[in-house]
Amino acid sequence: MRIVIAGAGPAGMVVARTMVERGHDVIVLEKRDVPGGKVSAWQDADGDWIESGLHVFFGAYHNLLAFLERYGLGDTFNWKPAEMIFASERHGLAPIRFVPWLPTPFNGLAGVLAFKPLPLRDKLRMGLGLLRVILGDQAYVDAQDNETYASWHLRHGMGQRSLDEVMHTMALALNFQRADRVSAKLPLTAMLHFAHEKEAPRMALVKGSPDTNIWRPLIAQIERLGGKVELNARVSAIEYDSETNQVTGFRLDDGRLVTGDVYVSAMPVHNLRKVIPPALRELPYFANLSHLKGSPVITMQLFFDRRIAGVDNLLFSAGTHLSVYADMAMVAPEYHKGERSIMQFVVAPAAELITLPDDELVQFVMSEFVRLHPNAREAKLLKYTIVRIPNSVYQALPGVDKYRPDQATPVRNFFLAGDYTRQHFLASIEGAVISANRCVERITEAQARGDLVLQPYMSVAAD
Repeated sequence: MRIVIAGAGPAGMVVARTMVERGHDVIVLEKRDVPGGKVSAWQDADGDWIESGLHVFFGAYHNLLAFLERYGLGDTFNWKPAEMIFASERHGLAPIRFVPWLPTPFNGLAGVLAFKPLPLRDKLRMGLGLLRVILGDQAYVDAQDNETYASWHLRHGMGQRSLDEVMHTMALALNFQRADRVSAKLPLTAMLHFAHEKEAPRMALVKGSPDTNIWRPLIAQIERLGGKVELNARVSAIEYDSETNQVTGFRLDDGRLVTGDVYVSAMPVHNLRKVIPPALRELPYFANLSHLKGSPVITMQLFFDRRIAGVDNLLFSAGTHLSVYADMAMVAPEYHKGERSIMQFVVAPAAELITLPDDELVQFVMSEFVRLHPNAREAKLLKYTIVRIPNSVYQALPGVDKYRPDQATPVRNFFLAGDYTRQHFLASIEGAVISANRCVERITEAQARGDLVLQPYMSVAAD
């Protein structure tokens, strides 16, 4: 089969690498000049890497880790201890450490018990409240989707203090929304994995650029096996034949029509909605995509003349817009700058900040950063980079989960991949990999049923 994939993000690349290995003719079309989607990176004029986000990976990412190991990329990450370090004006740096010699879930509960910003009463309330998750399963977690996490948290007696000190930050790190906005399913899914899997809370960052460590090696592998990844190739329309109920091609901005036997959209959901043909828009399957809206987020890198935070791990903060950040010169060995810091921030919630001019945004972030790390006042800011993403991962709002589509669409030769599609995990790179694996399964099932009618096709043609 010839498989045409729109989107060279994690989902599209996993589908492409898997299917090309199985002997299929694969072409990936990517609108940007760099691969990786939400996990992309590129170099500025000075040769420094700019990342589309602070890319964090967990031990719970079994599908991603297995995929990278299978294709010789298992040594991609720089692993950190299983701990969440919170920075605040009042308490300085305070970690929640998962105690390595204790079994689950006691390793995490012991970490909460030692967390300094919470008084003993709130620690006990939080530990007791989380028993419902610890003793539950994914079915229980799924059933909490119609409620915000904040409501669930307070309803289970854990109190406002732990919500403010811990859970708003966790929700922002997961979905760029506060806990009073996200579905309870989102944080509870993460906590379920942390409570049941010893390695799940371990965190890692790529040793350097994901472009050179993940995406370019995968592209080289795909092309060695006869596949193709074409950058600067934006899909502007999906051509569809209603009589045969088949997609007949992906139309590109330059007028070319790329055709094949099977078509996969691995585009973000907001981009997919723009190119769905009118004949399909009224079908409930495609109409439901309107409920899936992206979360705005800003990634900022500040280059300083000296070391500031001094922590070789991620940092979280409560009560600021710096939900999670890290010194990339410390956590990623290939970015090492001697004693100079490259502070990379996830700025969220970002809805009211994303339109600010660069200088105002830098001033805002610096004011919050200096509150957490006063020694930054003495540092010289050498340069900065800002990446604004108006539509990042879909907003996991209460009640939205039911609108996530299966990877098989009502169109016989058209499939979807992306972390917004139906799968049990979070909107994350792991969720994208799971969705890609399911997309491959759906294509294989359709082929086995004889639903895919293989047609002569043009390689790349224009009207």
